[in-house]
Amino acid sequence: MLQSINLPPNRFSPGQRIQLAVLPWLMAKTYILLQRSCTLEMRGEAHYENVLKNNGHCLVAIWHESMVMACCHNRNRGYVGLSSLSFDGEFAARVLKHWHIRAARGSSSRGGHEALAALVEASKTTPVSGFTLDGPKGPPRVAKPGIGVLAARTQLPVVPNAFVACNSWRLHTWDRLVIQKPFSRIICAYAPPIPPPSNDSPEEVERTRLAVEQSLNALYAEIEGEPVIK
Repeated sequence: MLQSINLPPNRFSPGQRIQLAVLPWLMAKTYILLQRSCTLEMRGEAHYENVLKNNGHCLVAIWHESMVMACCHNRNRGYVGLSSLSFDGEFAARVLKHWHIRAARGSSSRGGHEALAALVEASKTTPVSGFTLDGPKGPPRVAKPGIGVLAARTQLPVVPNAFVACNSWRLHTWDRLVIQKPFSRIICAYAPPIPPPSNDSPEEVERTRLAVEQSLNALYAEIEGEPVIK
């Protein structure tokens, strides 16, 4: 069973608690309708399917900017992801719950060891564990060492996964979070899997971190360099 960190009930203000009681449900349901209006184009799906077929489990790596599209696309599949202990993280965890995605709580700055341990444990029974490489605060499209540590301790391959909306809004957040516009074309692309490091030494972790970062950025460069077809 996925372990979570118990959060004090009064850690948020009354206004924040009201938001948490209403808005995650509303966002989750609204976004499903938005996603259904769009056209989805899959690329490189064989990379992902072959890893699951041969290995049974894997880690999927995304950039923070695409997490809403990625999580909504993978709803109801029993996945597990990582969510920070901040208000934004609590909001995200509640949205994920409505999409039937479990959330391990923590980040690189708070609760990281507990969250990493929870993800390692969950990976034993969950086919896919999702990981936002540059969360929770960036810089954007620069991977943190956590993916290398997680891959080493689970000994699971990492599959880079890009989501690009050909017609979208960009929020004024550190990651320029992407929200696709209605009836947009969405490209979901996978790169070849990256094998886990042999151990969690700093050198091996850095090698894996850099390999995942370069692979995912190359995937985005390929897609974003294409002519926009709405």
